[in-house]
Amino acid sequence: MRIQKKICLLGSDGVGKTSVVVRFTKGTFSNSYLVTLGVDFYEYTFIKKSEKEKNELIVQIWDLASQKSFETMRSQYLSYSNFVIIVVDYNRITPDFIKPWIGDIRKHAGKDVPFLIALNKIDLLNSEEESKVVKELESEYNVKVFATSAKTGENIVEMFQYIADSLW
Repeated sequence: MRIQKKICLLGSDGVGKTSVVVRFTKGTFSNSYLVTLGVDFYEYTFIKKSEKEKNELIVQIWDLASQKSFETMRSQYLSYSNFVIIVVDYNRITPDFIKPWIGDIRKHAGKDVPFLIALNKIDLLNSEEESKVVKELESEYNVKVFATSAKTGENIVEMFQYIADSLW
């Protein structure tokens, strides 16, 4: 069985959306910052084998630009999403950097589309602080939060595996 699903990445500029998806799909990281213009596409295939068959989940990952000038286009790209990741830089955790994205998801992807928060750049945090911030965000927004580092790769694969498990 082959199924195909769409995942969108949202978040403010400079939070590491592209770095997260490139780390996952290509296993690499670059310190250079390139602004996403409109949307970038990536694809990854998860394979689940059983005794009787091999199942494939093909995820199309849409890395959406955050600039205001792409707002109309972004709203169209969110439609038909099966899952959304809101990427947040731990240095910029405020409601202003999360709530508007949740509003966009509900308005353009659908109120029932699942999402999670990727608290990125945790390589700059100590583990005690990281744990506290994750718990606060999970409680405040009632969603799963993954503390990630695109730079080190920490929790990137686990986050995408969690999404794949929920989409099977």
